[in-house]
Amino acid sequence: MNTKRLVVDRLRGIDQRYYTKPEAAAIIEEMTWDSYDGWKAAGGFDLVTQDLYDWLSDVPPIQHKNYRITSIHAFSKRSRFNEIIFETSQGQLCRLKIGNIKGMPLPVSADPFEFLKDEQGLEYNGKSFTTDPTTGAITNGRKRYVPKINSIGSQSCSFGGRLFMVNGVDEPIVYDGYKVSRAGFSERPAQPKGNVVVRAFHNEYIANGGEETDYFLGTRIRTHGLGSLKPKGARNINRSFIDGKLCSYQYKVSFVNERGQESELSEASEMITFECADGKRRFVVLNLPIGDPTVVARRLYRTRDLFDDFGNPLGPETGRNFFFLREIQDNETTIFEDGIPDSNVGALTDDVDFGPMPVQSKFIASFKNRIFLAGSPDNVVRYSASGMPEVFPKLNILDVGDKDSGEITGMYASTNNLVIFKEFGIFLVNQRSDGSFEYRTITKDVGCIAPNSIRDVPFTGLVFLSHKGVFVMKGFLEDSNEATQIVNLSTPIKEHVERICSSLAYGSVGCIDRNNKEYLICVPTIGEKNNLLLVWHYEVGAWSIRKNYPMSCAVELRTADSEIIFGSNDASQPGIFVINNFYRYKNELGADVELDINSRKDREELPKATKDYPVYEIAPLKLNGAYSGVYVAYVNLYCVAFGDEPIKMNIKINRNESLVLEENKSRAQQHTDNSEKQDLYNESRFNSSTFGYHRPVVIRFDVSHFHKTLATEFSFRVFQDDTNEAANRFMIVGYSIDAKFGEQNDVRALTDVLAPNQR
Repeated sequence: MNTKRLVVDRLRGIDQRYYTKPEAAAIIEEMTWDSYDGWKAAGGFDLVTQDLYDWLSDVPPIQHKNYRITSIHAFSKRSRFNEIIFETSQGQLCRLKIGNIKGMPLPVSADPFEFLKDEQGLEYNGKSFTTDPTTGAITNGRKRYVPKINSIGSQSCSFGGRLFMVNGVDEPIVYDGYKVSRAGFSERPAQPKGNVVVRAFHNEYIANGGEETDYFLGTRIRTHGLGSLKPKGARNINRSFIDGKLCSYQYKVSFVNERGQESELSEASEMITFECADGKRRFVVLNLPIGDPTVVARRLYRTRDLFDDFGNPLGPETGRNFFFLREIQDNETTIFEDGIPDSNVGALTDDVDFGPMPVQSKFIASFKNRIFLAGSPDNVVRYSASGMPEVFPKLNILDVGDKDSGEITGMYASTNNLVIFKEFGIFLVNQRSDGSFEYRTITKDVGCIAPNSIRDVPFTGLVFLSHKGVFVMKGFLEDSNEATQIVNLSTPIKEHVERICSSLAYGSVGCIDRNNKEYLICVPTIGEKNNLLLVWHYEVGAWSIRKNYPMSCAVELRTADSEIIFGSNDASQPGIFVINNFYRYKNELGADVELDINSRKDREELPKATKDYPVYEIAPLKLNGAYSGVYVAYVNLYCVAFGDEPIKMNIKINRNESLVLEENKSRAQQHTDNSEKQDLYNESRFNSSTFGYHRPVVIRFDVSHFHKTLATEFSFRVFQDDTNEAANRFMIVGYSIDAKFGEQNDVRALTDVLAPNQR
């Protein structure tokens, strides 16, 4: 028999299809792609706070089981710093107090976060009120809506240096780095009331005991005052008011908050009608409504005279137009005196140009200097006025798609396009040349089922989770010449996709690890919450998986370190965590610290650090084919050495999983010459000894002595386990197989074998 060698020096990702190439893998767990073209052990995650801080200390014991972080958001008050804002299942809205990850020496007892406050100083502490036996119910805090376990938390976007948040239940809010306010206004102002005063000169009203106000608009200008003047050229040189002519006006008022956002207009006042007489000026004195504490100014709007010069009432088309009159720059003045003639009023306005920020919206995006909202019960998209994120004109509505496409399930905004996802459809919104918006249908075959899975992945496209797997949308983000494509990215990992629990998939979470060039999507498996990471290595176009990630929500920090921060859905590992290559355990609590159980209140036991070990298994190699027999002799594993950490191997012959190489067949990652051994990882100090260069090594595993059966299929698994004290450090870059081949079969084409009359 002849000995031949199969060399595979470019390993790729998981491929669970029936027929694969030699570089494909059946299993890649707890490993990441390295730019040196190999697979190495992945890092883990750890708390962003101090290990001994008890996240459940203030949570009632009955609620420990379901405690989780429900949403998490990154916010930059300045371009160089990210704040982490998060919500809990207690209805709390908080800000992390630490400025860097695991970096500040806080005492164990110090809270690593603080509750955000509203404009009245009330904390979002999850406590709506306390009951005082003497005075009754006294508000002492605020509580946010808590979504169900299979739902999503609050969604957010940044606009104008502020963070806007919606959740479909609570009022929309905006955070400016200091306080939380309601976005927009909850109600329109009350109807203004008015009456007419008559005087011959501008200060007659005050001289007769009237109230002086900064907003007295009578002036020494003879033409000021309300009513109809005699036209130019009339015999009366002073152009006095036309005696006996009826005049009438109506008013509206709006509220303005500190961000310059305006409420919808009030109902029009009753018609204020008077008769011109004696050549005297008429002034309207208005009683103004007062707004809530968020109001810092009010704006007045007025019609022009509702009667023509002949005393005939004007029609509604022209007579009921309202024009800007004056801004009252406080929320205290109750009296306003109007004597501005019709020729001096401001710009025309319309009720349809105003509207409140919708309450029942689940999704939010910033696009073309506007805020877009979706996910309300009426299943439409609403958008704000340009530059006014809290003002939503009544006609700014897009009824996207049709009812067959299902509910809106997410949005994503690029520079030139806004993508609207439905359960069974994808639609693209863009802006016309006249400033209006339109949409077109991309597909009605595939949609998104997990809003938090949507991410724009480098070198890939817009990735999202659908009913059919993980898909990517290409060719749309920046008005390229490339046609829009919808491609199933998860075909090679179909078995893992089929394990996703469909009833909980809505809460799946996607994020991008730019350090390792990965898109990670955490999905729920059957009977479990989010726990399985499907990892797309976008630089090489390959999949791997990682286990036991309790990710309920996640956000990427756009800093030099580009960390992923995620909130936990597991009460045994409560809090907020950071993913990092340097963490070798998943939640390193207990790995390197002596713990005192008495230091944790209200807990029966401490969470322990968990560890899943790196595994790489090649896809089954088809060996029979053209040869009468194949006998595998050796597997040569091409690695990069990281000290004295052993690697173990299992083999499969003809898909028999019982064939395992004995433990003493594990191989250390060292040269045979002891004098050239590297310093051991985790045993050498940087200031006293230097790590040797990571170097390629070949580790040979003898298979022939262990199995002498004819092989039609062959695969192997390399791994580390808990018998390795310093495990989690190895890298595989390729392999070769030495096999003995029998005689080559006489294989002829089927057309040559069959007779002409045979099929």
